[in-house]
Amino acid sequence: MEFRTKMVVSRRNARAYVAYAGLVIAVSSLAVAFIPAVSYYYPYVFGVGIGIVILGAIIARGDVRSYGLSEDELVVSMAGITVGAVHYPMRLVSRMDFNVEAYNGMYVNDGAMVSGSNSDGMTNQLTFESGGAKIDCGFYLSGKAQVQELAVLFNAFYERRIPFVERNRSTRTYMFRVLNEKELAEFKRRYGYA
Repeated sequence: MEFRTKMVVSRRNARAYVAYAGLVIAVSSLAVAFIPAVSYYYPYVFGVGIGIVILGAIIARGDVRSYGLSEDELVVSMAGITVGAVHYPMRLVSRMDFNVEAYNGMYVNDGAMVSGSNSDGMTNQLTFESGGAKIDCGFYLSGKAQVQELAVLFNAFYERRIPFVERNRSTRTYMFRVLNEKELAEFKRRYGYA
């Protein structure tokens, strides 16, 4: 039983720097608005900044993200965790923490956008310690089927009492659900933690 997926890594799209520069100009136009002697130029500076953002997005072909999928895989199993070519045996792994936010195509509304949007599935994170080092890797969830694969692994971890934390950002979850006190007591009883 294992969970296998692509890792999410930082990457730089050189073409996207034009869009980032436009964003800096647009945001810095706010400072111009507070200087009475040059506040007349505020709309022009802001307009130029937005124009450069649009131009940069066109040059970057719409891909202005600072992250993407790696060719390397993340494999988590009862035997251990493999990050690319490096394997960490489970007996040497501690402080395992899964931040599972969303899968690709999942509708999310975190308040950043009024109408919400569909996730790209790349905002999930696994951190753990092994041999005194902290390992942090982003991972991709392609859809509901892959979330179910991860749930099977989580279930096995709970049954075998392998210590780990699952959460969605700062909210602790159990099998991807936020539980009230009664549900948590039932969960602990079911897995033998009570």
